[in-house]
Amino acid sequence: MNKIGIIKAKIDDVRNLAELNKRMIEDEQHPNPMNVEKLADRMTGWLKNEYICYLAKHEEEIVGYYLYRDDGKYYYLRQLFIERQHRRKGIATQILDWMYLNIWQDKKVRVDVLSHNKEAIAFYERYGFRMGCLRMEQ
Repeated sequence: MNKIGIIKAKIDDVRNLAELNKRMIEDEQHPNPMNVEKLADRMTGWLKNEYICYLAKHEEEIVGYYLYRDDGKYYYLRQLFIERQHRRKGIATQILDWMYLNIWQDKKVRVDVLSHNKEAIAFYERYGFRMGCLRMEQ
């Protein structure tokens, strides 16, 4: 795939982001029961407050997004999603490269990954992330 374009998301993008988020939840087999409307409400709150979101575009098509916030000591990458048909084309790597070059220059980055999401774990490890914490749930 050719180089992607990265643009900052706006409140007008919330519906698209919620639909992408729903597909991410399904793909990751996350237990989140929210529908697209509730995800849109949550995303609106995030974007109006502490989170910043960018869209990854190829030509005019949105192929992914990522959502993060500055926690003061760290950047917290909450969501990084690439559409199914665009995976394994280097898009997520391009996104992280862009973030480190343009924004994440002054502190470390943290990301939570579901323990059963072996592909995501392998991706982040290849990029240089290391296990920092194991959170247990019941």
